[in-house]
Amino acid sequence: MSPDRRMDDLVESLQERAKELRCLYRVMDALGKVDAPLDEVFARVLRAIPDGWQYPGVCRPLLRVEDRMYRLPGFQASAWMQRAEIRVDDEVVGELCVYYAERRAQADEGPFLKEERQLLDTL
Repeated sequence: MSPDRRMDDLVESLQERAKELRCLYRVMDALGKVDAPLDEVFARVLRAIPDGWQYPGVCRPLLRVEDRMYRLPGFQASAWMQRAEIRVDDEVVGELCVYYAERRAQADEGPFLKEERQLLDTL
């Protein structure tokens, strides 16, 4: 691999990590709005998520907390999904799912990157 190609790959990888960090910061900011109604907080969280994924244009998050479901307008489930449990005191109280609305190239976990798994688990 040429030095230019290695540099391009490094820059692309760093850009993806920066996207993930911005997503995490936006989610933390949304969760920090302690006086805001939960519906508003969760909507802000869901709006922040796609920008952290490799294909934000087809990324569709879904949040389930106890018996309530939260999703953005235009949500659609698909076969391409990542899921993480939400736990409070070791009890599962919900889940956060990220779907791709369209097929994408195979990566580490279906069409998802291993870094996206880490971000989802962190969220």
